[in-house]
Amino acid sequence: MPKTGGYQEPLTFAAINFAILGLLTGIIAVILGGASATYIVTALIGAVIGGIIGLFILGIILFIFFKIFGGSSGYEGTVRIVSYSSAVQVFAWIPVVGWIINLYGIWLNIVGGKHVHNLTTVKSAIAVLLPIVILAVIVMLLMAVIIAAIAAMGLSELGGL
Repeated sequence: MPKTGGYQEPLTFAAINFAILGLLTGIIAVILGGASATYIVTALIGAVIGGIIGLFILGIILFIFFKIFGGSSGYEGTVRIVSYSSAVQVFAWIPVVGWIINLYGIWLNIVGGKHVHNLTTVKSAIAVLLPIVILAVIVMLLMAVIIAAIAAMGLSELGGL
């Protein structure tokens, strides 16, 4: 994969992947009876717009972490990595196995970081996995705060009895 060459080709590739994801997700929702036929269009548009915005955000995050670990390429190269690894989204809609397929997408980002940013596999893996770990810790802390707040509310109501 070239490190440069503009954003048009990789973003077009990613947009097609997200369109397929949105279309198939919408169709499954309609078949399962949880949505109207207009949801297909909403899912399609939402997947493409949200997916492209997400690519740029993920690109910024991974670019920062690749640079922290000594990466040598620019932001464009990082966006190209996440754009091409979006190919897994074509299969992410499949119930149960979708999350396994997304793990392959993480692997593609690691391999892409290794080649585009000239990092070792270990450094690239840490750069890709560390933001995931940080996000998981933040989510767990937020859940703990919410649970503690709910428990405190429940205890205060018990005290009023």
